Amino acid sequence: MIATLTGATAAALIVPALATATPANAQSTQTVQTAPADPASALKGQFRVRHGVKLAENTKIIGEGGKNRTIFTRRSGVLEFGRSGMVASDLTTTFGLPTGAGNLQGLFVPSRTLSVKGSSYTSGGIFDDSMPEGKKWLRTKNDAVALVSPYQQMINVVEPATLKSTLTRTAAKRPGGTWDGTRTTVHSGTITLAELYRISPSVRTMLRKKPSGRSATLPVTWKIYLGSDQLVRRIVSSYTESTRGLNSTELTYVNDTRYTGWGVKSDIKAPPADTVADFDELSVGADQSEDPITQLLTQ
Repeated sequence: MIATLTGATAAALIVPALATATPANAQSTQTVQTAPADPASALKGQFRVRHGVKLAENTKIIGEGGKNRTIFTRRSGVLEFGRSGMVASDLTTTFGLPTGAGNLQGLFVPSRTLSVKGSSYTSGGIFDDSMPEGKKWLRTKNDAVALVSPYQQMINVVEPATLKSTLTRTAAKRPGGTWDGTRTTVHSGTITLAELYRISPSVRTMLRKKPSGRSATLPVTWKIYLGSDQLVRRIVSSYTESTRGLNSTELTYVNDTRYTGWGVKSDIKAPPADTVADFDELSVGADQSEDPITQLLTQ
């Protein structure tokens, strides 16, 4: 299973406004129409200190057997930008479990994660009962600013190069309806895991090593909804991960992420130091012998 820490990094570009003077004796004023920026440039234009975008994400993890073998996850919160891309996030995650979850319910506890300055701080979640007395936040140090796992969006559209390269693989375009108060055009296509690894810093961090064999050719299908301002309002992606062996499994991940309120003000800070614990301070038992998602969807 893919489950690790990652984050978004990107080059900064601030586009200044241009003013055109009109001679005093001009008979008329000509209005200069500026063409919409391309999506990558429009995204870079949002990279302002203490500003960001709101995120709402719904994910389905579908096991063999369909409806009764599906985990639903929901994430919502804010991604905060600096001059070079995303620098922090504040995200809350909740779960909806299939019938028969039983004693695995405790592995899917709602959580809130603050990611800032190379560390992530999680309150709630799987280790909530193992925290030292008086501590609320579990710190994980990493080179990322957000948690990424199989039940979160694979295509990171707040990375300009990733967004640009993914859109070059557009196979079809059509009207996408209205999202976040703006009409959109939906671009759709397919990209392989190997291609994502090559273009996306967050995917390289997540996978740790270059995919090979069947993993390299794993297709990720996607739909990206762009507003008239060329900013992403929605992305839907899906892929199926198969493992064949003693315990064969096939899990399908469908991620639907929506972005609203581009330019929203944000000032995410790490929690107070006296409320933070590190992993070596936890009181935990033996590691699970199998990933909990696999256990739940294949039992």
